[in-house]
Amino acid sequence: MKRGNLPLSEIAAVAPPRGTNERPADAAAPQPVQSPGQTPPILYIAGSGRSGSTLLERLIGEMPGFVNVGELIDLFRGAIPRGERCGCGLPVASCPFWTGVAQRAFGGWETAGAAALHSLQARVARQRRIPRLLAMRMTGQGFKSDIVAYGRYYASLYRAIAAEAEVTYVVDASKWPVQALALGRAGLDVRVIHLVRDVRGVAYSLNKQQVARPHAVGGAEFMWRNPPAGAAARWAAHQGQAELLRRCGIPVTRVRYEDFVRQPRHTIEVALADLGLSAVPSHLLPIGEGQVMLGRSHGLSGNPSRFRDGEIALRADETWRDQMSRRDRFVVTMIGLPFLLRYRSRHPGGLT
Repeated sequence: MKRGNLPLSEIAAVAPPRGTNERPADAAAPQPVQSPGQTPPILYIAGSGRSGSTLLERLIGEMPGFVNVGELIDLFRGAIPRGERCGCGLPVASCPFWTGVAQRAFGGWETAGAAALHSLQARVARQRRIPRLLAMRMTGQGFKSDIVAYGRYYASLYRAIAAEAEVTYVVDASKWPVQALALGRAGLDVRVIHLVRDVRGVAYSLNKQQVARPHAVGGAEFMWRNPPAGAAARWAAHQGQAELLRRCGIPVTRVRYEDFVRQPRHTIEVALADLGLSAVPSHLLPIGEGQVMLGRSHGLSGNPSRFRDGEIALRADETWRDQMSRRDRFVVTMIGLPFLLRYRSRHPGGLT
């Protein structure tokens, strides 16, 4: 399989991470547990919220050789601290699958290695780090060392996931382009599906009245209204960042939410082929046109639909066409117009 920017054999030989103040790190810095086997290729889904990423990653995760893990970036920054439930229904911290992953990757949840990954994530995989990630040759040695260490920890985590699930590929729906860029810069084999939904559909969905999301243990987490203009601005930022990934040497294919919902089997088959991951036709049989069959998964965070299993009906959610106010529709369209035009020109009949 194609490797990333830096071979993992070289990553292990680089010095331990340095802090943000560029001082040498403690020589006794915790190291990830070296799970056996090669680091698996990562099928990474990038895009904005409310774009159908949970459904896409679960469908691919149903295929033999693949496992989906939801928004893995939230493992330590949200799923564990907030006591969220895994897609299987159990708290992530006590789910047998994730407990096994933690043991393989770090020696357990309460280890210095797990804490080190969380700390590194804040230093290298946030939006404000994008300029540094784009200009790696000009950045300081401390940041480069952090990237190397971040890749080492994530390589151990992905190996542990693949070993626990006994699969070849890991499907990570973390969505944030900066995370894919950081992993690619660290040398991991990251292949990206850039999932795009019409900005007006995203903004309308995010602007609905607050709803309870019953995935936190002992209570519900609430999602609040998002002003349409702000939602559209964040959507545009995500698209711009995702467009940068290909320029950095990361394989990227684009999938439209509307195409995916209407023709899921064909869309997934084409996307995987674009990324060098050919699908066996028989593996796509559970993916019907109009309905799909889903088993339980161990997805993290994301849409509450991760708890649903069995037969799921597919339909494009386009209520925004009838219910979005003319003012909001105009404002959102103007903010997203450059990308709306770009994606329409590449897809006949595009985002209308």
